[in-house]
Amino acid sequence: MSFPKYKRRIQMLPSFQNLVATFWVPMLAYPAVLLFASHVAADDPNSPPKYARPPKWPKDVVDTFFPDATAKLVGTRPDYGKQNPVARAGEAAQSPGAISSIASSDGSWSKLIDADTIETEIKRITQQLNKTVTAPAQFKGGGYKECRRDFTVLAALFAVTAEYDGDIRWKDAAPQLRNEFARAGHNCKVGTDQTFQEAKQGRQDLADLVGGTRPKATTTSDAKAEWPQVADRAPLMQRINIAQQDRLTKWLASKQEFTAHRDDVKYEAQLIATFADIIARPGYEYADDDTYLGYARDLKKSETEIAAAADSDNYDQARQALGNASKTCTSCHEGYRQ
Repeated sequence: MSFPKYKRRIQMLPSFQNLVATFWVPMLAYPAVLLFASHVAADDPNSPPKYARPPKWPKDVVDTFFPDATAKLVGTRPDYGKQNPVARAGEAAQSPGAISSIASSDGSWSKLIDADTIETEIKRITQQLNKTVTAPAQFKGGGYKECRRDFTVLAALFAVTAEYDGDIRWKDAAPQLRNEFARAGHNCKVGTDQTFQEAKQGRQDLADLVGGTRPKATTTSDAKAEWPQVADRAPLMQRINIAQQDRLTKWLASKQEFTAHRDDVKYEAQLIATFADIIARPGYEYADDDTYLGYARDLKKSETEIAAAADSDNYDQARQALGNASKTCTSCHEGYRQ
């Protein structure tokens, strides 16, 4: 009895062994050989360094860049061995004595507030004035207080518009309207027939502006504002409290509320940050007090963080920044009055 099949399989075994020896053993050993070679090359100080081949860019990419960037640059080459002046300024800002130097904006209003936010707030105040400036009796009965706040906020917003570092509506008419609404805001400290007529005229001029009619130029006004003459601090603080206590606190009470009011959160936070910057400017009460300026700086920083968190849909970050802003407001109100 023979077993031809098994004999054939047994005869194939040497061939299989040759196959393994020929292909698989070298393949398994190849990584080890590479590792050994790399160590040898690294230890050999005479071995030349190896670099990757430079990429070959297509012509449309090459043409995007200047052949020699230094020929196009203006100014002296910075010395990066020295300390960065921006970093030094940031470090100096941490000291109380330097707060006054950073309390005011450098004119980059777009870092604090969007042009759309300014335009929307102006339009909303137009609607509010249509309700409060209706009859002398209503105005004298308490409406003048709301008008004082609204006209002061308008004056501040048009002052920002006049200095705005970007495209924004009504910039050409902003200086004149700033002065008009500043005067109306100052005069609305009392409710009289005269202040009612002034408020009525201001309401009409604002409605005309929103409707597309530019006011007739009466005087030439500087775009730069004298801030204490533009907006009293107390009405701006009232608008800050409305935004902080009545709106942001409610909209950040839960993730659901935050999601539903993300745009509103950003809107109100930008307004607070802007007004916090304004009330810290030279000439305002307590503007020479480092502690007060520190509160204004911290509030502006927290509100800017809230606006950024709303942009990125980060509820936890917005909630934390609101807590910091609330602590700042509480501490400030304990030591200072409106």
